[in-house]
Amino acid sequence: KQRRRQSSSHEPLALLAAATKSHWAAMAGVVGVMAQTCYGIGLAFHMLWATAAVKLTSFLPVSKRKHQEMSLYIVQMAWRLAFLFAPWMVFRPSEDYGDQWNLVRSVMADLNAEAAETGTKQKPLFILGNHTCFLDTVLAVAKLPTEVLIRCRTYMDHNLFKLPILSTICRAVGHFPVYFMSTADGVFKVDNERMVAVEKRVDEHLNDGGWLCFFPEGTMNRDPDKILPFRFGGMKRALENDAVLVMFVAHNNPQVWPRKWKVGGFPGTVHYSLRPIAPPTARAFVEMVRAEGCKEEKDMPDHEVLARRLHEIMQSEYDKLAQKAKKETSGKAVRNKSD
Repeated sequence: KQRRRQSSSHEPLALLAAATKSHWAAMAGVVGVMAQTCYGIGLAFHMLWATAAVKLTSFLPVSKRKHQEMSLYIVQMAWRLAFLFAPWMVFRPSEDYGDQWNLVRSVMADLNAEAAETGTKQKPLFILGNHTCFLDTVLAVAKLPTEVLIRCRTYMDHNLFKLPILSTICRAVGHFPVYFMSTADGVFKVDNERMVAVEKRVDEHLNDGGWLCFFPEGTMNRDPDKILPFRFGGMKRALENDAVLVMFVAHNNPQVWPRKWKVGGFPGTVHYSLRPIAPPTARAFVEMVRAEGCKEEKDMPDHEVLARRLHEIMQSEYDKLAQKAKKETSGKAVRNKSD
């Protein structure tokens, strides 16, 4: 009887706690929707004026490449402003983010000087990123140094070139369409005949001193914490051009912008970092790896070895960001409890 009385006395408290928890969850949901709506309106506004500006600059008497660079500068400004007016979306670079970019600049300067002395082609920069949602692209454009961004182009699903506003920007900046044979998830077969002309444009871009940004996973990852195996196409092109390789890695993007949602903007904190690969060029990196004598990789072609090792590096970099985010969350919980 005494136990029943004690249990009965605790029931109201349990019900109150459950009701309070449900109330705060509902409030958080409302706040999230309001934040998303505000960001969506702001993003739409900035995209509209950016599109208009890109259109207007097309009438200027400048070269095609110069117009593409101007368009990228305009888009970067628009997306940075959209972030600025959405302070509930917090983006934190790693402590050495700026230093790593300085290292990349130094490496590129040395390689360019060497190419000038030997009369050879300059090596391009390839920036590889993990892919979890549409925020990945917006974040990279907003956070890459401007002098780097304006030299970069990327591959995009050709269907994105059919969307209003976005299609105008994609064409203005000179991105490359990928013609997939199917729209099903995980199906990467492309229309080889149509891609011949696209790859020719990519070659022209690289030969003209341009750089590439792309997501080597090839698709949005349903499980962000486990980097997908890298597609081989980008690896082959990196080896063909002996590209300098760096990684732009981000953690927690889907919390702010859920996978495949057209618009994000939910409150959250995203950590991102830059990881240059050493040795810096694709061929030198594979040569170093081969020297380790890994039996499992002995019979693998170079592009497969490159994909395998770069995948390991990206996973390691992502895990570091995840651990950092976990420590920050634990620290906040401890401080809130003490308060």
